[in-house]
Amino acid sequence: MNKERTPLIKLPPDASPLVTYPLLFISFVLLMVVLNLLKSMLIPFALAIFLAYILYPVINLLTKLKVPYGLAVAIVLLIFLGVFLAAGIIIGNEISGFIQAIPQYKEALKENLDSVISAYSNVVEKFATILPGEHGVQGSAPPAKSASSILAGIIGNIFTALLSVFSILSDFVLVFFFLIFLLAGAKNFKEKLISAWGSRDGGKAAEIIESINDGIGGYIIIRTALNLGLAIAVTIVLLSFGIDYAYIWGPLTGILNYIPYIGALLAIIPPVVIALFQYDSYGTAIIMLVIIVGIQNIEGNILTPLFIGKRVNQNPLTILLGLILWGFIWGPVGMILATPLTTCIQILCDNIEPLKPIGSILGGDVKKK
Repeated sequence: MNKERTPLIKLPPDASPLVTYPLLFISFVLLMVVLNLLKSMLIPFALAIFLAYILYPVINLLTKLKVPYGLAVAIVLLIFLGVFLAAGIIIGNEISGFIQAIPQYKEALKENLDSVISAYSNVVEKFATILPGEHGVQGSAPPAKSASSILAGIIGNIFTALLSVFSILSDFVLVFFFLIFLLAGAKNFKEKLISAWGSRDGGKAAEIIESINDGIGGYIIIRTALNLGLAIAVTIVLLSFGIDYAYIWGPLTGILNYIPYIGALLAIIPPVVIALFQYDSYGTAIIMLVIIVGIQNIEGNILTPLFIGKRVNQNPLTILLGLILWGFIWGPVGMILATPLTTCIQILCDNIEPLKPIGSILGGDVKKK
């Protein structure tokens, strides 16, 4: 596992680092620009690869049961299409109802914030009359109303921004089209790659693909299984509390959990805010929040390290920078795919001789021999 790999790409021995690294940096910047310019086509393709990693093990299982490969692909795609359409109808109806209700929620939020800020202003006024040199704060009412309007607008924008994550499904036809061809050619992909690189370097290229499959493929499958369980658990909790549009917030929790660090935090905002609207007391919202955070901690601190472990060997700074970079290039989808994409870059750096130091920096803990 720790043996030294022979780099797939080598530079001439006399290549100067003063020339090599600036050229590599320029190439990287140009690549990022191209990825941004072509994102309307590349995002559906990346999502198709993401789904292919999830579905291919099922196809592989069917082929081991003596089902012809083409028929196995067709069966899996039909099942996936049926599940997607059924979920789309349920969640789509919920989203449609919630979008119509957003103005009401924003108005209710503004009223609640007005009362909170007004109470705060009253406390400030009382202290102002006690403290020497202070004589009232008559001008505090307009700022309070302004602050409540701003906060209500921010919360409303958070709602709509979180729902925009579901907008990635609008490209489903293109994603499904790519997915068909990816799965159809997955069986012979390794052989084609070896043939394309030639007999000398084909084996090394196959090793890279094997490393990517072990790292990214395993991560995607396990991460998806954990997120699916998390989405189901949160949906059950929300339904038990009678929270409106639970079939939106539960699946959204699972999707946002692909985003490191901030995804779990963003996922709890909408159901907690709606709980505050639905119930007069804060107790119900606090109890629900504690339960959801408890479920998230079990998943994040126990199940994820147990099942994923060192499959994705990156340090926290690499994960954060990857999240920022891919979020800047591809938006919400880039943030969801940030960890697999950064892992792919890390594996490529490990196999390109001038970039091996960068690959080591991107990696996590180094095991001592």
